[in-house]
Amino acid sequence: MMKKILITGGDGQLSKQLFLELSNNFEVISLSKNDLNITDKKNVKNILSIYNPEVVINSAAYTNVDGCETNSKLAYDVNANAINNFSDFFNGLFIQISTDYVFDGENGPYNESSKTNPLGIYGKSKLQGEKIVSDNFKNHLIVRTNVLFGGKSKANFLDWVIKSLLLNKEINVVDDQYNNPVSVYDLSKIIHNLISTENRGITHVGSDTLCSRFEFANMIANCWNLNNNYIKPISTEDLSRKIKNYSAPRPLKSGLISLNRYLPTLSLKNSLKNIKNQKN
Repeated sequence: MMKKILITGGDGQLSKQLFLELSNNFEVISLSKNDLNITDKKNVKNILSIYNPEVVINSAAYTNVDGCETNSKLAYDVNANAINNFSDFFNGLFIQISTDYVFDGENGPYNESSKTNPLGIYGKSKLQGEKIVSDNFKNHLIVRTNVLFGGKSKANFLDWVIKSLLLNKEINVVDDQYNNPVSVYDLSKIIHNLISTENRGITHVGSDTLCSRFEFANMIANCWNLNNNYIKPISTEDLSRKIKNYSAPRPLKSGLISLNRYLPTLSLKNSLKNIKNQKN
């Protein structure tokens, strides 16, 4: 009999790809906020009793980094406290999707044993969520990732760069925030493999290329043969002055590397090529 997996935050780019990736080997239920509000304890209890999953992948999150600063209660309710609603009624494998924002960005990239020190409410709420997971679920996985791209979402950096350059539209991209971006396709495959193995605890997932957002935008332009003269570098400080709602502290030199020798090396260049081939 196929193992049953419940995915929260079903409207997100990762959850959509996870559903496609896992459906061949598992019975997968993916629920959007309209069907499962993770902050509503009765709703969570009801959904768990209806579907009785063996695995829960919690990809629901409040990810608006600047919004978290002005809506801290919402940030903690969604990113941390809501997890308690599952621990009361679920004792299977709980997989929490987390972020590199649990680090301060002083000396990245970071591995799983690096000391956490979040700068803003988003990172602090996600780190508290991690603690609730590790304290309440014996069987758990915390998957930290950074700069997801390639899926279907309004906040997709890849699509924003491509669409802007196709329209010959000038874009400002920060040149002092460093990450190693990972595609939702690669991350979904890794999560699939982790479910099927005995890997538990914290796992970092990132690609093989540590680069600034500006450099990443140029990689995208080169892959799609677009004019990168429209990509203009800007510092995080200057961008925060230019955009009113861009004021939350962000880790600058971040990125994630893993001590898990069983994880594959993810080529950022190949990931971009694969997505381009799928889109054509």
